Amino acid sequence: MNNFCHLWIWISAQLYKCVKRRLVLVGLGSLTGFTLVIILLKWSFTCSNIQPEKYVKNICTDYHSGTSIGSLCEELCNPDKTPSISCHNFHTSKDAVFSGIHGNHSVVFKLPKKISNYESLHWLDTANKKIYPSEIDFTNMIVTNVKLKFNIFLNHIVAKKMSHINYSASHHRDVEMENVWALLQDNEYLVLLLYEKFDVFPRLEGSCGSLYAVQKLNTISRYWHLITLYDSRSEWVKRVKLSVMILDFLLHLEHVLPEPLHICDIKMDHFGVTNDFKKIKYLDLDSVHPLSVTNRLTGDGSDCKQHSDCDLKDCRSFCNLMTFKCQHGVANNNLQVVCEKIFLGWVLSGRVMVPGLLLGPRSPRVLIDILELCANPDGEAGTPRAPASKEIRNRLHKLLTHLSLS
Repeated sequence: MNNFCHLWIWISAQLYKCVKRRLVLVGLGSLTGFTLVIILLKWSFTCSNIQPEKYVKNICTDYHSGTSIGSLCEELCNPDKTPSISCHNFHTSKDAVFSGIHGNHSVVFKLPKKISNYESLHWLDTANKKIYPSEIDFTNMIVTNVKLKFNIFLNHIVAKKMSHINYSASHHRDVEMENVWALLQDNEYLVLLLYEKFDVFPRLEGSCGSLYAVQKLNTISRYWHLITLYDSRSEWVKRVKLSVMILDFLLHLEHVLPEPLHICDIKMDHFGVTNDFKKIKYLDLDSVHPLSVTNRLTGDGSDCKQHSDCDLKDCRSFCNLMTFKCQHGVANNNLQVVCEKIFLGWVLSGRVMVPGLLLGPRSPRVLIDILELCANPDGEAGTPRAPASKEIRNRLHKLLTHLSLS
């Protein structure tokens, strides 16, 4: 118990220092209870249901005025029924992420951050009237958008289907086009549509305006503890089985999809498991990209002074220290990051501060050795940038399978 207390005190102290330092930078001076609450809310360390309720109210105002449509609108905006919603902590990539009920099952509602620089769908004529593209032109815009963002060439039948919301709104086609085009700017929404048939990401449940809902899954963090000193045998086996499922999931991303996908923001809470404990899915898709797109983003020729300047979060690259340009493309792979951040845990100054799924008193030395090799294949000083090999993956999978059965 002392270890837990020490760890919690250390984490609290680091959080306090971080918040205090930022408060000083913005000139707020002393740290008060009130300002701490405001800062924690602003940086999503904690949350309030007030904000999600505000977003739902705004969406429903648009729905009642006829500028938002979708399959979720009628249920979400029913004046005789107050929607049951609860906010989520630690979500900064979107304007809103919160849980709710759709039909008889739990969903997660997501509202993308507003994007101001995407191509406008309509234009104004000399009389200031909005002119919308023809159906053919709109379909071509979708084809171009998907090609640019995912290097996937859609046939026009699929693109035509994507141009419609699953909702009877033919007499509101202009509004439907606006809603569809706004949704298609969101990386996560596009991933959900493009890879739906592979069943590796949560199921898309519907939308209302730019708000959409996905299947809610249990995150794997419910099977993980900050301190594993008192793990039961059953808890350890469960985490080993989860780890095998994660390895299988990563293999699926590399070899079953049209092009390997890179997850550039890997966190414990971003992995979800189905209720029957048979399948892993990835929950946060804002930073999921095909290999070719990841290479383009990390090797785009932009200026750099150090390797980290070329990184796309967990998708790491190299800075050309002769030209000082990002020209390399992604250097590591999903497995390397998962071993480093999920299986081993949070490392600070070369020390594991918070253990991962596979680090604890029940971890055999041979497993730790493989995990360390997987997390840092080239034994680099500083941030690892080499990919974990197929051989490492096979050794790890074989050992974990044995541990889950023994």
